[in-house]
Amino acid sequence: MRGSKRKAAQTAQDTAAQTRRRSTRRSDDQIEAAELAVESIGEGGAKKTRTRKAASKAASAKSGEKKTTRSRKAASKGDAKSGAGKTRTRALATSDTSDENRIAPPKYRKGSMRIVPLGGLGEIGRNMNVIEYNGHILLIDCGVLFPEEEQPGVDLILPDFNYIKDRLDKVDALVLTHGHEDHIGGVPYLLKMRPDIPLIGSKLTLGFVEAKCKEHRLEPEMIEVKGRDKLKVGPFNLEFVSVTHSIPDALAVCVRTPAGSLIDTGDIKLDQLPLDHRVTDLVEFGKLGEQGIDLLMMDSTNAEVPGFVKPETSIGPALDQVFATATRKIIVASFSSHVHRVQQVVDAAHKYGRKVVFVGRSMVRNMAIAADLGYLHLPEDTVIDLKKAKDYPDNKLVYMCTGSQGEPMAALGRIADGNHRDITINEFDTVILASSLIPGNEHGVYKVINKLVQLGARVVNRDNAAVHVSGHCNEGELLYMYNIVKPKNAMPIHGENRHLVANGLIAVKTGIEPESVVLAEDGDVVDLYHGKAAIVGSVPCGYIYVDGDSVGELTDEELEKRRILGSEGFVSCFAVVDTDASEVVSGPKVYLNAVAEDEKEFEKVRHQIVEQLRDAMMTGTKDVHRLQQIMRRTLGSWVARELHRKPMIVPVVADIAADMDAMEGHTH
Repeated sequence: MRGSKRKAAQTAQDTAAQTRRRSTRRSDDQIEAAELAVESIGEGGAKKTRTRKAASKAASAKSGEKKTTRSRKAASKGDAKSGAGKTRTRALATSDTSDENRIAPPKYRKGSMRIVPLGGLGEIGRNMNVIEYNGHILLIDCGVLFPEEEQPGVDLILPDFNYIKDRLDKVDALVLTHGHEDHIGGVPYLLKMRPDIPLIGSKLTLGFVEAKCKEHRLEPEMIEVKGRDKLKVGPFNLEFVSVTHSIPDALAVCVRTPAGSLIDTGDIKLDQLPLDHRVTDLVEFGKLGEQGIDLLMMDSTNAEVPGFVKPETSIGPALDQVFATATRKIIVASFSSHVHRVQQVVDAAHKYGRKVVFVGRSMVRNMAIAADLGYLHLPEDTVIDLKKAKDYPDNKLVYMCTGSQGEPMAALGRIADGNHRDITINEFDTVILASSLIPGNEHGVYKVINKLVQLGARVVNRDNAAVHVSGHCNEGELLYMYNIVKPKNAMPIHGENRHLVANGLIAVKTGIEPESVVLAEDGDVVDLYHGKAAIVGSVPCGYIYVDGDSVGELTDEELEKRRILGSEGFVSCFAVVDTDASEVVSGPKVYLNAVAEDEKEFEKVRHQIVEQLRDAMMTGTKDVHRLQQIMRRTLGSWVARELHRKPMIVPVVADIAADMDAMEGHTH
């Protein structure tokens, strides 16, 4: 019997060792995944406050909640019969959107227009709005959100399509306001669910979308429109308005149904001196306002910034000065879709006799599309291929690359790390970060800047030169828009909660009644009925993670495990017990992965684990799972108390008594 138990114990130890090796390999893979870099989105794509923590909006809410209400009352008492009379009060500062605190929206009320944002409210990214009327659906934008450091291994974050996935046959079209990733990046994933949804947008926007869809082997149906075009799609009468942004060919859209009218501005600024001379069509906005607009859905990104945005052309002199004084090669980092910024770099390079080299897959692709469609004008022999750059001296080269947000795997990040196979930094090189610093990316950006400076480069950014202007309306421009359109109701979009509140307060300044300002969040259901917009409920609206080929399979719990692996490490603990004898036969043995402490340090906790396991077995605990939980709690408490860490702990307990019972049962 003793020999059998020793043999069983050895078998259990071998099994435990194999389990440990498999667990270690898995943890190595997850830690490696945690180091993967992500590309930032474009000008309109900040990544701040994706966890919707209350602290990020409390300050704005405190100043704004007295003047601006959330329009939470679903309807008056007279509407109670329809089920719309439920009232949900949720303080802006708490943002508790858990399912148990949701009020399900009432059944669609005939003759109303329903608006449901599936992204972009409470965050800047994954913008998508659903417009419903009498069983028909119109979608506006379908963007992505790029992950933060706390979301290791995630490639993209999509809008939550669950609200419409069972009604995709009711979708008449998808309108795309412009070509930034936070507005078009999710299109291929939506089309995989229904490939024949018509896409409506401007020439450049559809050009970018078509290239993106080709990468997914999709051939979408596309309808090209321009400013002042009119189009009827199902029951929706659409009118398009030219707007300026940090990308050419952006559009706002007016949607009219028998239930009322709304305008979605998309991303907008009132640049009076745009590089392409295509100004925001205030005349058309005025005409729409005269006809009557029930709801204005307005870009909120810069609502907290007073005054007016400087024109895009204002950065030309700053770029010219940098080019005039640069003695070696110049590297310019910007968003890969910022055609106007690239145009000014190309013009400066041509003036000073330098060749331009596009670096980064998205930069090369997008600039080729923009040039082919006539939005980017390239002087003859100015742009050369990266492979030919070695034939020119450094003082004759300008590299136009991605990586302005400090992304480690983007071109500039690899150059700063010395990992780019074609480009190196030498002393007296000039690096220009010609873009905004997206909130949340500060650490990565300054890390790259420090590396570049250490290598001897001169770094020029918005802190020391006027090399960037925003693509979004400041407070002064928002006042203009509300005064021109004169909507009955306002619904701020495209922003964190503090931006939405600031935008709502601006609307109130122009005479819109506070109760007519709808401060919605992702998943809120807004009904426009008889000229009044109000939140009547909400639907679940979570994050849909793209992780390699996996879409929507990664859960928040699994993501938390990855985060712990990346920051706290992995501890596995193995023991062999004999529950019949209430003894620990072997171990416990502790193995560490990505934990700074030495394994010998954990000898101090071994006797505690043994005592806890023995006590549990002596009081009748024979279930291996319960013994593993006891081991986890004992080890976890000790690590937290003594080492001030919270690593992932994987306990493994093998019971030789159970193995013997199984062997005897098999023999019989």
